[in-house]
Order: sequence, then C-alpha cells, then structure tokens
Amino acid sequence: MTETILNKYNYAMILEKPELALRAKKYRYFLASLFLLVCLMSMVVTIKSQEVSTEKADETHSNANPISLAVIKEYSEILGVLLEAAVVVLLLKTVKDFAELAKVSKLQTEVRFRPWVGPSGGFELLRDEEDKKQYSIAMKNFGEVPATNVVVSCIVSDTKPDKSNSVAQSNENNQFHLGPLLPGMEKKYWVFLDNERYRKTMEGTSNVFIFLYFSYVFPGGKSGYGMISQLDSKTSNFIHREMWID
Repeated sequence: MTETILNKYNYAMILEKPELALRAKKYRYFLASLFLLVCLMSMVVTIKSQEVSTEKADETHSNANPISLAVIKEYSEILGVLLEAAVVVLLLKTVKDFAELAKVSKLQTEVRFRPWVGPSGGFELLRDEEDKKQYSIAMKNFGEVPATNVVVSCIVSDTKPDKSNSVAQSNENNQFHLGPLLPGMEKKYWVFLDNERYRKTMEGTSNVFIFLYFSYVFPGGKSGYGMISQLDSKTSNFIHREMWID
C-alpha cells in the first residue's frame, strides 16, 4: 500500500547524491579552466617580454641567432592555441554540468518538496452492529510539505468500479472533507457496510468493492491518491486491487 508513496519519497532522497557529485564536478572543471587561463596569460606575458628583450638584443648584438628565437615564438603560439582550445572545452563542460544540476534540482523539488498522502495500513473493523459494520482506514502524509483541503470520495458497489468514471462521478453526497494533513500526521476515515451485503459476500453470491480517492492541494498544485479494495470471503477482510497516484 505505502510502497508507491515511499518509493517516490526515497527517490527524491537518492537524487541528493548525484546533485552533490555534479556540484563537485562543476567546480573541478571551473578551477581547471582558471588554471589554464592563468597559464595562458603567463605565456603571453613571457612572449611579450621575449619580444622586448629580442629587440634590445638586436640593437646591442647584431650577431644574435634570430632562428632560435623565431622557433621558440612559433612553438609558444602553438601551445597558446592548444591552451585556448582546452579552456573552451572545459568551459563547455562546465555549462553542461550547470544544466544537468539545474535539471536534477528541479526534479528533486517536484518530487521531494511536496506532500505525499497515502494509506498507512489496511481496513480495520472498528464496530460490528446489528445492521452494519464500521471499518476505518488511516491516511498519512509521508511528505515534507503540508497537504491542505484533503477531500475523500467513497463509493461502495457490488461490481468493480472504473477509476476514471468513479472520480468523475464523485459529488458532495459521497465526499468528506478531512481538512489539512501536516507532515507525518494521520487521520482516519470511516466506511460503513451493511450486514446484508457482508453476508452475501461471505456466502459467495455477491461482491463488495470500495472505491476511495483522496484529493489534496499544496503550493505546487493538486494531487490525489486512489485505491479500489475488495472484500475477501476467505480472510473476511479487504484486499487492495488497484492503487494509483495522480
């Protein structure tokens, strides 16, 4: 029952690890780019100083070797081009890592920082009277953000209801306002079942299905949790047949 809710929440927690790795990777490329830029600037300064010293040497020593200086200058320019290319590649990787980090942060915000309302257990028999039975089911907010205006819709039928049609057919007659659910808070909803329906189900001549849908509002929008349960004649308890999150 609660595995789907908990898996969603745990997935948000797992997203923190790649986010930290991307941050470390991002700063690593950035620092490498700064280092290469410093090397490139140092090389440019060195070349300029060599040019100045070469001009002075030409004035004082007419017999200097111009070929060796030209070769050094040529190799320095080639190395400078390579360093510039490396800086461009590292900057591109840094921009790409920034984009991935923003994508992970957005996904983490959408999944983690929101309420997750779902059942914390199954149906429990509270009271057995002469004409009806009273069951309860606990709903819990597993998220870190409060859920406001929690509304539950309930339909009891002899045939398995269609979830899309049941949500559309919900009205004020089969709805109940539970109010807000703070993080970690639980509230119970009661379901009443006629003893005649219960008896026919135990005899195997009929079936009982309960459709429950919890809709709630939070700052990021509106969401819901639905479930369809069937009364089992062997265990005399309800078994969840379908569960989904909207």
